This record gives sequence, structure tokens and C-alpha cells, in this order.
Amino acid sequence: MSTQVSEISSQRSELTRECRLYSLKELARRAGVTGEFFRSWTVTFEECQTIVCVHRPPPKYICFPHTCIDFQRQLSQCNIGVRRASWMHAPVDSIKREVPNFIVPWVSDDDRENTPLFLSVGPSVVHCAFDLLSSLAFTLSRLEETLTIHRDLHGRFPSAASIASREQFLQRPIVDEYGLAFEQVLTHLLPAWRPEKRTLRVLISHDIDHIGIPFNLREILGHAIRRHCPGATAHDLLAVPFGAGPPTYLSCAQQLAEMELERGLDCEFYWKVSPPGQFDSGYDPFQPAARKVISWLREHGITNGVHPGYETFLNPELLRREVDQLTQLLGPGPLGGRQHYLRWAPETWLHWEDCGLAYDSTIGYADQGGFRAGTCVPYRPWLFFANREANLLEIPLVLMDQILFTGSEQDSLGLLLQLLNRCRSVGGVFTLLWHNTRFVAPRHKRLYTAIVDKVAAPEPKRLDRGKSYDSWC
Repeated sequence: MSTQVSEISSQRSELTRECRLYSLKELARRAGVTGEFFRSWTVTFEECQTIVCVHRPPPKYICFPHTCIDFQRQLSQCNIGVRRASWMHAPVDSIKREVPNFIVPWVSDDDRENTPLFLSVGPSVVHCAFDLLSSLAFTLSRLEETLTIHRDLHGRFPSAASIASREQFLQRPIVDEYGLAFEQVLTHLLPAWRPEKRTLRVLISHDIDHIGIPFNLREILGHAIRRHCPGATAHDLLAVPFGAGPPTYLSCAQQLAEMELERGLDCEFYWKVSPPGQFDSGYDPFQPAARKVISWLREHGITNGVHPGYETFLNPELLRREVDQLTQLLGPGPLGGRQHYLRWAPETWLHWEDCGLAYDSTIGYADQGGFRAGTCVPYRPWLFFANREANLLEIPLVLMDQILFTGSEQDSLGLLLQLLNRCRSVGGVFTLLWHNTRFVAPRHKRLYTAIVDKVAAPEPKRLDRGKSYDSWC
């Protein structure tokens, strides 16, 4: 059992006061509460409940129970209970379609199904039906990934092993949906209060795994044979050995940026410096052609970030060396990015924090679109073993390109729009990963063009990468 699980399961009360306050803050943020309003609340921690006074005089209270569960037994059996809950009051139809109910994992066997998530017991008091603060903290921290040894060939926690996949709620941002319920609570207690407006934001990121340098004949011939683009093969046969322009993969990076700039979309490019390996191409981003593209992106206001290599997973020393090299190229920051192959574990947050990185966008699955941490709202993870919030922003990954290649274009766009609408309903960030290598084949270009047209209309607000979060705290 990991340190993180041992730390939690050894405490009968499950969460420290600091962690419960963290969960309350994350819930309030998602309800449209301002930092100033949140800081005016009085929070009292009792043995069996947390009581939040959101207004006085007269006082208005919200009570969150503390579930008394034998966590040592429950966690050792990976027995994560799940309940559905209803709205306190019926929401508007547009919200009801996206959020017909609430899904709460990490519940007690004694918790009832289909009870209202929040229940009014008068004009001044509202009770939560579940230990929502525990559930929220466990979900955001990906605690369940520490409870099992199941891993895929790349050492990743498989989506099929997640409770969200088994219970079929992976494609719902359940933590953000709690914010909609909490907004109802605050509106019920404080009729004059108005939440901050929810606005969809879109962030498209590109992991640059290959740039076409050094010369690789097999890869170049693959443009014609596998990707059905003989023009790219002809170009690279001249471009790489004879310097007749940047190779196809590097050109694709700039073409993607131009498409996104034309549509006013927010995009980022993550670069590698890892040596050659079975799963690393080993290109040199300091090579003049690559540096030229990186400079062009910077000049156009596009963020460049880090894409640490395959072997940096759970190897903090190697991670630091690669980040230090990339910092020399990209500048001192603030820098963020994504782990190669989405190789991630809860310890990765600490490793990235130790490297001075500002944000990560790895929390997603390679084989299913959805909300791995139950959220599409950027947040600072809770580090249980340190009993503190990480000094690092997590921008969850909602969807990656290869998931969209298994069905028809209509099916792919349908999945994308479903996830996009769910991000819109909670005012989250729809994050899409699209590799530059997936912009060579004509069918991939057609699909991507359709995608950026969909997400750009209407144009969403750009992501501020933590500035609003920092001002909230």
C-alpha cells in the first residue's frame, strides 16, 4: 500500500481539517463563488460534521457530514461505493439534460441511493447527504490509482480499472457538477447572491514526438504507404538530406498553429529533449530548423512547453535533467507540459513541482475520452502525504487524437461535441491533444479541420493558466 493510502487509512476521520477546507474551496470555486466571498465564511470542524456559516446576521449554515468508515478494510478491498443523488430543486432544462443527477463515489454502505445531494431543513440550514468533502478530495487526487497494482504495458493505470469506467460516468465531470448543486444551495440561502458567470474555454495542445530529423527513411516512406501522402515523402526525401525546407512533421507543427491562430484558439506545443529509445524518437530541439519553429511560435504569442521522455516516469533525477535542458531552450517559464505516453502517477505531481514546473496536463486516458479526475476545471492537487495543496496547476486532459480514429468522422465529432458541451455546462476547459504527426494523412487533416471549426464557434474565452486561480486564493 502506498504512502498516500497509508496516510489516509490510518486516520479514522479520513481527512485533516486542512484537506476538508481545501475540498470546500474547490467546491465553492465550481459554484461561482469569489475568493473574497469564500474568505468571509466561518468554517467549524466538529467530530461528525463540518459546518459552514456563509452569512451572518442572520446566520446561514451548510452542514457536511463526516462518514465513519473503516477505511483500512474498505481500501484494502478496493471497495469504492458509488451512489446517485438528485437535485435539491429542478434545474433549467439545458442543465438537466447534461446533469440529470449527481454521482458520488467513496460513499458508505449506509448511504442511500437517489436521495437529494443537498436537502434544505429550513430557510437557514442545508444538509449535504454524503461526505462530499472526502469524495471530492479522493477523486481529484486520484486516490484509487494507489489502491491497485493493475497497470498496462507502459506502467499506466488503465482506464478500464477505474471506478468511473466501470460505473459508466467517466464522460461526466462529476466534481464540477457538484458545483452546480452547491450554487443552488447558496442561491436558496442567499437569494440576492449571484454566481460568477461560467465560460467555456478551449485549450489545444500538441505533443511534438517527432520532427522528421534525423533522417529516417522508413518514417519518410510511411508518409506515402501508411498515411497516403506521397507528396510528403517526396518533400522529405529532398528536405532532410539537402536542406530544401523543414521536414513534414516540423512543417505540420507550424500549420497547426496557423489554423488555430486564424480561429482565435488557445494552443500550446510541448517539446522533447530525450535521447533515442524504444518509445522516444530522440530528436534534438536545439537543431536550427526546430529552433526556428519554436521562435516563430513564441513571436506569435503561442506557449511552448515541456514533454519529458518515456523514461522520466517515476525517475525524478532524469526528469529534472530534461526539464533543465528544455528550460535553456524555452526560457525560464512559467513552464508546463505533459508526460510522454501519458505515463503518470500521483507522485508525478511532486516530481514536477520539485522541477519548478508551473502546470501539468497529463491527467487523461489514451484510450477513452472523459474526466479522469472528475473535473475539467484546472486545480491545484492535494498532496495527502504532505497535507498541503501542490504548488502546481493541473489542467486535466479531456480528449486525445487517437481516440477519434476508431470510428467514423460523424461518431468522432459526436463524442467531441458531447464532451465539449459537458465542459461548457460547468464552465470548464475542454482540452484536446493533437500530435503533429497526426496532420499528415488527408483523413486526419479533414477531421482536425472539422474539429477546430466546431470548437471555435462560438469563440471561447482563452485560458489564463492559473492567474485567476492565484487571485482566488
